[in-house]
Amino acid sequence: MRLEFHPGDDDAYLESRDALLGELHAWLGASESERDDVVSDVAFFLDWRYRESSGVLDEFTPGELAEFLVDWCPRRLTGRPDAAVGLCYAIGVYVDFMAATERLAGGVERASRLRRMVDDLAPTVLAESRDPTRAADPSSSDEDDERFQAALAEIEERYGPGPIEEPDPYELPFIYIPPPPADVETAATAAPLLAKLESLRDYLDVDGKQLTDKGNLKLADGRALVERLDTGDEMDPRIGDKTWRTSSTADLPQLNFILAIAKAVGAVRTHQRRLVPVKAWATRPTVQRAAALFAAIVELGTLESLYSGRIWYLDEMHELLDDGIVHWLAPLLADDAAEIPFASVLEWAQSVVDRRIATRARDWVRDLDAFTRRDMSRIFEVLEDAGVVKWAGRIEVPEEFGPSHWTDGTLTLTALGRHVLPDYLDDAGYLLRRGDSLAAGDGAELIDAMLAAADTQHESLVAGWQAGRPVAERVQMLTEAIAAASSAASRMMGFVALHMFDIEVVEPLVRQLLDTPVAGHAALWLMSVDRADAETLGSFVDTAVLVDVLAGSVDDPEELCRLFSAAEEPLQLLENMWRHRAPETAPVLDALGRHLPDRTLAKAARKAAVRHRSWIANRP
Repeated sequence: MRLEFHPGDDDAYLESRDALLGELHAWLGASESERDDVVSDVAFFLDWRYRESSGVLDEFTPGELAEFLVDWCPRRLTGRPDAAVGLCYAIGVYVDFMAATERLAGGVERASRLRRMVDDLAPTVLAESRDPTRAADPSSSDEDDERFQAALAEIEERYGPGPIEEPDPYELPFIYIPPPPADVETAATAAPLLAKLESLRDYLDVDGKQLTDKGNLKLADGRALVERLDTGDEMDPRIGDKTWRTSSTADLPQLNFILAIAKAVGAVRTHQRRLVPVKAWATRPTVQRAAALFAAIVELGTLESLYSGRIWYLDEMHELLDDGIVHWLAPLLADDAAEIPFASVLEWAQSVVDRRIATRARDWVRDLDAFTRRDMSRIFEVLEDAGVVKWAGRIEVPEEFGPSHWTDGTLTLTALGRHVLPDYLDDAGYLLRRGDSLAAGDGAELIDAMLAAADTQHESLVAGWQAGRPVAERVQMLTEAIAAASSAASRMMGFVALHMFDIEVVEPLVRQLLDTPVAGHAALWLMSVDRADAETLGSFVDTAVLVDVLAGSVDDPEELCRLFSAAEEPLQLLENMWRHRAPETAPVLDALGRHLPDRTLAKAARKAAVRHRSWIANRP
């Protein structure tokens, strides 16, 4: 059962939550009414864990439980002290249940410490629910946070810290296929930010430009570069009837961001109080320079560079969103056509901010969504400027003060983005299966990769697999893998791959399969490409083939029923199927029994499923 969830996993979370609560209800030995009360309280706790905390249902630290009981609950249960104390009891029951069912990280010993802690907190929770501590005044928010953090530290010292094992990496559900080098070169060359660095270097010239005592460019140079680089900074901004004179280039955040990036990648440097170009930068290949830009953006953080040092909760939010860059982009590696609406990424970001920032910035919470929209826009503007993403169909949103931001539209990775992003996935906690690693794999590895990849990736996978071998050798490796395949999906996908080779090479090797356990598949394939007819090879298409074909549509009941209904003698087919030993047989019969519109056939399918399981159980 899945026990860790991310924003947007509502359906999966609710399914697991309901299953856990059902097991918990059966596990409890109390009366029916007491069980219902406990299960209701646990549901309340789990919903907080998913929507307001980490989304992990099998691992807790004392500090996390204390935050829920002492900080989060009292303001929502004011005047209901019995309900608050009931939650303490329910959480203790839940961790015991998870330990008893071998799901809780840390096991029984961990459950005992957590239960003891929530029992000890019950008087505090009761008092807070009767008279919640007033929300902190904005001016004292840091002091309030320090007191709360000190209390959490004391709790962890007394009851022990949470489990510190590193979580297993999350395996991305697709195969990554690198973009063609020529496409990467083209995308890198077109990166606007790379062009801006060249323009900056040209402006600095060989001798560079003098810096002020504080290390900033002089105002005249700043004014010239704002226009030359089209930074979007506003010199001498006018607000109402008043003009505010720009007195220092330190007040030009967009320009200073470009300068910070230029220094980080080694395009310019400070030497004897002058900003000068670095000669070695010009000798680096274009793709390397563009890759260095992305590395600098990830390292420095767009928002941290532009807006740092203002309000504590915004600084934390900027760091949080900057740290999300790799996470926002990772799903776009699925294939070169993968796209995500900006609105979806924004919703994801807002949910993270709600969990991590909003609970400690309640007095400003109404503004956080607006700040998040602006900040996510800035991040993706910079990524587009760096040539990493394309942002199509975006809409400009004017601001009353300062530069406008963008919203809506669709995000895709450029070839450059697809080239540079994989190097950052390990550190972000992802496992990426790479199509280029299949180059020397066997036929079974190719089939497995195709099963995991999108249909649009199949040709690329086949093209890159064993490309140095003669076509006949590659096809033979594939037919051998098909003959040895243990699942219907693998057999079917193997024949899909054969369609991507020269028919003149494939046909004789497929005919050799007519003497193997996959003879029916081979016959069906030959007939599908008009290299045989039903009169000649129709007898090879047996129950095994039909079960494999039907198994491919178990998740599509309408298609499954359509395929089955095409059989000339469906009742006889069911009779043959229940004696077929393949592991796919039972799921196919079950699905037919549930979905066939003909009641007689549906009943026969259910009966066949029962007979099949009995037959399998009694075979040696």
